[in-house]
Amino acid sequence: MKRRAIERPTLPDRLHGRLLFSAAALLVLTGAGRAEPRVLIISPHVSSITEEFGRGFARWHERQFGEPAVVEWRNIGGTADALKFVLSEFAAKPAGIGLDCFFGGGPEPYLLLADRGLLEAHRLPDAVLAGIPQNANGVEIYDRGYRWYGAAVSSFGILQNLRVQRALDLPLARRWAELADPRLFGWVGVGDPRKSGTMNNMFEAFLQAYGWDYGWSLLTRIAGNTAKFDLLSSSTAKDVTLGETAYGFAIDFYGFTQIAVAGRTNLTFVLPEDFTSVSADGLAILKGAPNRVTAGRFLEFVLSETGQKLWHLPRGHPEGPRQYSIERMSVRPDLYKRYRDVSNIAFSPFELKQRFRYDARLARERREVVAALAGALLVDTHAELRRAWRAVIAAGDVPGMTAELGVMPVTEAEARALAGEPWKDPALRNRKRLEWQTWAQQKYRRIERLPRESCSVHARPLEAAPAADSPRLATGPAGARP
Repeated sequence: MKRRAIERPTLPDRLHGRLLFSAAALLVLTGAGRAEPRVLIISPHVSSITEEFGRGFARWHERQFGEPAVVEWRNIGGTADALKFVLSEFAAKPAGIGLDCFFGGGPEPYLLLADRGLLEAHRLPDAVLAGIPQNANGVEIYDRGYRWYGAAVSSFGILQNLRVQRALDLPLARRWAELADPRLFGWVGVGDPRKSGTMNNMFEAFLQAYGWDYGWSLLTRIAGNTAKFDLLSSSTAKDVTLGETAYGFAIDFYGFTQIAVAGRTNLTFVLPEDFTSVSADGLAILKGAPNRVTAGRFLEFVLSETGQKLWHLPRGHPEGPRQYSIERMSVRPDLYKRYRDVSNIAFSPFELKQRFRYDARLARERREVVAALAGALLVDTHAELRRAWRAVIAAGDVPGMTAELGVMPVTEAEARALAGEPWKDPALRNRKRLEWQTWAQQKYRRIERLPRESCSVHARPLEAAPAADSPRLATGPAGARP
């Protein structure tokens, strides 16, 4: 059998093939075959925010650069979970983790990432920065080295269900300390500060505003009134709307969003009179970002007037969000005056007059230790705490019992010392968590067994609290749940 000769392509054929290949390559590089610019973002933000900012960025990018851009979102939980993921990924891949931006959460994660060299500096154009103060009332809005920016401003307050309060004759809370009122037993909602960056910030604010000892004492009594600890701060706000609770720790935009759904006659959001914590909610480019140019453009969009209007304006406004009302406070002060009669946001954080200044660097230093203490003393031992708090309520105004309920196993100085090098040791962390949990269980069980006797624990004296902040103990909490 004759083997068929293989024909070699002639010179014209080879030239024709090269021309076809070159034309296809040109189409890929300059034409319809080219992939759209994209940016990969890890974020704890809810879907309403990610959808609005994803669509908004695509529209803005097309106007600015002649083509849309795609945002790919990665959500693995709250801020604390997102931060742990990023740190663990960088531990294995120090040059870059395949993500471009970290978007959402208070300032502490950004301070930590910046200190570890895991953020890339990006200076926004002067036209964008001109409308944003670097510092407002002692709170940093963006990093002086341009490693991170506040994308929005957050304040923390109490979301309250007015219908439940009227039905049960419960008071409107105007101060944080009033959430320790025994009449509120079972009607307060709080999230787990180990899982929620929002809740971690709020717990830290208590400790800074009231001092370590009294702050923990107050948080312990409020936790005693808490029905349960939520994994997400958004769930805490929704429970207030549904009437599962009457009071909830809430970041402002969750409060505004729920009020927009349920109406002002049913819900209200109160900035407490004793202190209000204000901080920036961040955005940054991660080290080794694979889509560096598009990531920088995303920062420019979010901080621009166009992006900031998505936070500030209501759904349906021509320059606002298309599908969801986000109701968050902008980092551009001029928007509050220009849209005072349009926006549902009732106040400007730049006009708040208060002496309390949230120390984000202190919070960053001891964040993990504060979360571990809250978990061991309040969350994981919540059932024992509630029984002990009921015993204190039943006993009446017995100062010794109240003092023991809130006593801490470590001083503030001891906690800060632990938060340094020692806390990097996994064995020590686990040992301390178990030690604190066992200590708390024994304390609560002892209080429950001695409902009408002075407590004998050798506790450090509590820092004196203002008279108005003293817990109002009563023998019969009118609206209390079983």
